[in-house]
Amino acid sequence: MRGKGRRRAGEDNIRLRLKLANLTDDLAWYRRRLRDVTARSRALQAQAEIADGQRVLAEQLIARQTAQLMERDSRIAELERLVKVAGDDTVEVPIVTDPQLAAA
Repeated sequence: MRGKGRRRAGEDNIRLRLKLANLTDDLAWYRRRLRDVTARSRALQAQAEIADGQRVLAEQLIARQTAQLMERDSRIAELERLVKVAGDDTVEVPIVTDPQLAAA
């Protein structure tokens, strides 16, 4: 008759119990390690999301500033044109048309 469970004695049973204990310890270590890595991964993901949000805000700020600078540059160009037109250095030259040339 074969023995069952704890009643079974012998070297094989002792080795199997030790191996089971070692494997149980290994499994517990891997579970702890997985928990740590998962927590670290979540923290890094949160940091990446924050950095991405900051990047988007920076891009929006750059786009806004670019639009403002382009508007300012066009305004400066318009003001320079107005100053040039209003300045004393400009000379009005009449535009001669074909009938005027023919009459002359």
